[in-house]
Amino acid sequence: MRKLNKKRVRWIIKQIQLGQLSVWQIARQQDVTPRWIRKLYQRYLETKLFPFPNRPGRKPMPIPIETQKLVERTYQKTPIGAVKMEQFLDYQSTHVPHNTIHTILRAKGFAQEQPKKSKKRKYCRFERRHSNSLWHIDYCQIDGKQVVAVIDDASRFIVACQEFDRATAENATKALEQAINCYGVPKQLLSDNGTHFLSMIRESCPEPQDNLFQQTLKHHGIKHIKTRIHHPQTNGKIERWFGTAKRLKKHYGSLNKAVTAYNDDIFHLSLTNGHLRTPAQAFVEKMRCNA
Repeated sequence: MRKLNKKRVRWIIKQIQLGQLSVWQIARQQDVTPRWIRKLYQRYLETKLFPFPNRPGRKPMPIPIETQKLVERTYQKTPIGAVKMEQFLDYQSTHVPHNTIHTILRAKGFAQEQPKKSKKRKYCRFERRHSNSLWHIDYCQIDGKQVVAVIDDASRFIVACQEFDRATAENATKALEQAINCYGVPKQLLSDNGTHFLSMIRESCPEPQDNLFQQTLKHHGIKHIKTRIHHPQTNGKIERWFGTAKRLKKHYGSLNKAVTAYNDDIFHLSLTNGHLRTPAQAFVEKMRCNA
């Protein structure tokens, strides 16, 4: 049986008033029963309003105050999205659907509509099996500072993050050396084609010498992989993290606190392997000696 919309209801009432078609003929054209046609017209006579059908589905139930307070407390402690918070609460034996969480976050001003994300997208994710197999490095301007960050591909762990006034090869080398001293030497490193990461061939210098950053990579035996020109998606993991860093810095008040919270406190959805894992936990579990 066909569902009646506002346009069809108006047509039914009009045809009954004209009297050119019988109730049976109207019902046959609209693929409904004659009884339903008579009932609609009776409602129209009683109210003098078009009896538009109700929207299908159940009416939304009010969200309990306890649930709203739980979601608000969780977000204040750890600013994560609805899907991630649903899994976090499930891990604590408290289930709240992510749609309900998103509704609460929107009402509190913690979230906003993102039309570009409303449609399901096809993902093609590539990642290394072990930690220190591949690192990503890039610069991003945050609050007037040039932030250079290095992220591990397998675990999403931030191995280095420093703020500078300028994006130079010397500053990138400082961040890389800090990461190597703390977490070891990676096999490969991925960067874009910026002049702070490699020397570019140009008319005035057809055979440029390696800059300090390239010399450091060769000194440690790290293979340098460059992204395709004008294709930031190749370095997408670090690009995505910079968006998270801006949001976390606004919440925690400093970049150092944001990095610590990201590494140690906030679990990553792509790292779930039977249990929730933070980047720091995944970095240790994915080391070759632990594989």
